[in-house]
Amino acid sequence: MSRLQQQAIVIGDSFNNTLGLIRSLGEAKVDIVLLLVGDDRLFVSKSRYLKKSQIFQMETIDDCLPTLLRIADKTKQQTIICTNDIATQYIDEYETTLCSLYITPMKGRHLGNLLNKDEQCRLAENCGLTIPQSIIYNRNEDFPTVSYPILMKPANSNTGEKSDIHICYCQKDVNKALSATSTCNQFIIQKFIEKEYEINLIGVSTVNGVYIPGGIRKIRHYPTIYSPCSFGVFQSVENLNVDVHSILKLMQHVGYHGPFSVELLHKNAKNYFMEVNFRHDGLAYAATASGVNLPAMLFNSQTVPMTVNNTYMMDLSTDYCHVKDGTLSRKYWFYDFRKTKCQLNFNRHDLMPTIYYYVNKIMKHI
Repeated sequence: MSRLQQQAIVIGDSFNNTLGLIRSLGEAKVDIVLLLVGDDRLFVSKSRYLKKSQIFQMETIDDCLPTLLRIADKTKQQTIICTNDIATQYIDEYETTLCSLYITPMKGRHLGNLLNKDEQCRLAENCGLTIPQSIIYNRNEDFPTVSYPILMKPANSNTGEKSDIHICYCQKDVNKALSATSTCNQFIIQKFIEKEYEINLIGVSTVNGVYIPGGIRKIRHYPTIYSPCSFGVFQSVENLNVDVHSILKLMQHVGYHGPFSVELLHKNAKNYFMEVNFRHDGLAYAATASGVNLPAMLFNSQTVPMTVNNTYMMDLSTDYCHVKDGTLSRKYWFYDFRKTKCQLNFNRHDLMPTIYYYVNKIMKHI
């Protein structure tokens, strides 16, 4: 009996999460269909790996279901992969509709409350991971008595923005944070950990098992310490000294299928669990650049990841802003730039998204 042709159905917006996934799949020669939601600001559609692919431009995430129902093909084994939290939640809502047509992230079950950080923290603690003290706060309630400093952030990433993340050292800071313009009504309040650095573990869950070969030790962020990583190094889990067993236990309990990432804070030789992202991470292409193409493992029989090579990664468009702001010398930045083997935007094997991006930027200023 002949094997069905395999196809990746990628759903997300035009950002590094999607572009990195397209490149990883393209390098593995996986057939791709892209459902691109919103403006193509990074010109993902110009990738060389999409030349023969179907690309559907969606105005909103709600436009995806009719398209998914239309392009379902029983002659192919089609796997849905999400690249942002909105897509993850959307597909989760329609799991029962889609699971008979596609290989879906939860195969007919639902992530449900596990999309909330508080629920994730409870499960992580039950699996043996260390978490910061955490409580849920609803905006219409009296603010609870807490020991400062604290970190306030949206309980669900889809109900808030990066601007809703606040470090508060007293009640006055809390009042200021809550008075800021925001649509977020529910927060998770955690004991603030004065981190030494952050770790983003990059993994994939396949029919053959859960694999976490390594992660990014974050070195710089922009514009703030809680903004996306602009410079870091991908290392093996052995070098990062993390409790992989407990994370494997968590992922096996959830039963999720696809790429994922786990965020940890490191302080005093201890790693604190912050959250798990049930999607392809914006930094995950660093794993492919290090020699471990995790998304490709969803489409072939490989069961053991290749050897991880320490690989520096950089988001050139944001990291150079440290030089512009005067917080990093040009000489020091260039030293880091020269040792970087993975640029999240620029890729010498896939130049067109970067060329279109900067030509468009120049044209806007003419």
